Amino acid sequence: MMWLIDELGVEGFRTEVEKRMPNGKLERGSSEDLVNKQWERRDYFGVNPQKQEGLSFVGLHVPVGRLQADDMDELARLADTYGSGELRLTVEQNIIIPNVETSKTEALLQEPFLKNRFSPEPSILMKGLVACTGSQFCGQAIIETKLRALKVTEEVERLVSVPRPIRMHWTGCPNTCGQVQVADIGFMGCLTRGEEGKPVEGADVYVGGRIGSDSHIGEIYKKGVRVTELVTLVAEILIKEFGAVPREREENED
Repeated sequence: MMWLIDELGVEGFRTEVEKRMPNGKLERGSSEDLVNKQWERRDYFGVNPQKQEGLSFVGLHVPVGRLQADDMDELARLADTYGSGELRLTVEQNIIIPNVETSKTEALLQEPFLKNRFSPEPSILMKGLVACTGSQFCGQAIIETKLRALKVTEEVERLVSVPRPIRMHWTGCPNTCGQVQVADIGFMGCLTRGEEGKPVEGADVYVGGRIGSDSHIGEIYKKGVRVTELVTLVAEILIKEFGAVPREREENED
């Protein structure tokens, strides 16, 4: 369905549906466009004021959404100590602690767990990083995703400086649980040929996906890229498509 709507557009899809209606008409749910054209994606990290006076919610970055049992115990302690005992999960695999008294936010930010594990201020590329379960725990996945996504992103951050957040999504197979088509840069696991001609882990790389009122499905940038070659390719894409600057050049200009 998403491919069909992307090809026809919303109005084109609506026209095709109308052709198949008994009376040739499809009533609109509203006389005006209800999509907020000014909508901007938010990441919810750090301290954010709530509507309730005197309360804030604190967004924490969970690297590629991987939580261990001890992590959950510690998050529960923080929620009980500083909030209302409640935790919320975001669609990008992160954690929100709501209902924190604003007077307690500074003490929460000083907790070692936030400094060592789940930062409220992740780096610009890490904050938009999403990965599906991958082959470690999913029988459908073709490649390992979570650890590789972290490693590739860390290495890319050492190579380039990015001017704005970039959504990078990884999925281990064509089922695309990681929603690679709506990411700025998406990686879909596949098998490709290694230097000796034997099958090795690779990825089809997508570029240009968007969400919101100007939504668009990303397009294939390069197919069958060996995972060992992804760091160089991602750095190239960030420079070419997203205005990134090589670290060496940035340091020389400083």
